[in-house]
Amino acid sequence: MQKEEFAKYIRVRAKELGLSITKLAQQTGISRQSLYDLFSGTTEQAKLSTIINLANTLQVHPIYLFRHLLDQMESPRYGSLQAGSPDSMKFIRDVTIPDNLEVKVGTVFTKTWEIQNVGQSTWTNRKLVCMDQPVDSSYTPPRSKKLTTCRGLSPAVREVEIKETKAGKSVKVSVEFTAPNYPCSVLSYWKMTDDVGKICALASEGLSCYVQVIE
Repeated sequence: MQKEEFAKYIRVRAKELGLSITKLAQQTGISRQSLYDLFSGTTEQAKLSTIINLANTLQVHPIYLFRHLLDQMESPRYGSLQAGSPDSMKFIRDVTIPDNLEVKVGTVFTKTWEIQNVGQSTWTNRKLVCMDQPVDSSYTPPRSKKLTTCRGLSPAVREVEIKETKAGKSVKVSVEFTAPNYPCSVLSYWKMTDDVGKICALASEGLSCYVQVIE
């Protein structure tokens, strides 16, 4: 996807919701110029809160915006954000709860990822931060034979400290989740941030927990 296609996606989605660019920027909490910078790819890093707020305003999961951003940043100008840059992260494996695992409704479980610092410097003051909108635990969808896609799991905390990790070393990060009280397929998406809340390794896919909730 090219830069103009990312901008088109945002504009089309905003139009579907009856939002002008000015209103979209206002509801997201950023200036029109910042929004245009995001469209054009002139910002090398984006605030985590900006992506979440933009996704919330557009009523889409943040993972969709990140995937569009990843496609937008495949050009050479973003080479510094790839492996070898200070905050590059590589997913190694799911230590627990592999994707598509079946869990019972209401189950409390711990997801553990193993990630590697493939950058050039030691990670310090890094956090893994949840990108999902908070989930209303009282919500129950209408009964249906068709599996519902849920907005997100319920994490015990929305950000987790990442232990100091030297370049080349790996580290395990865990989050406790509670499955919804109804059958569904459900995704939770997480990104690493630095000590001022900027997304590290924006060009990486991030981490996710995807399970099938059954009765």
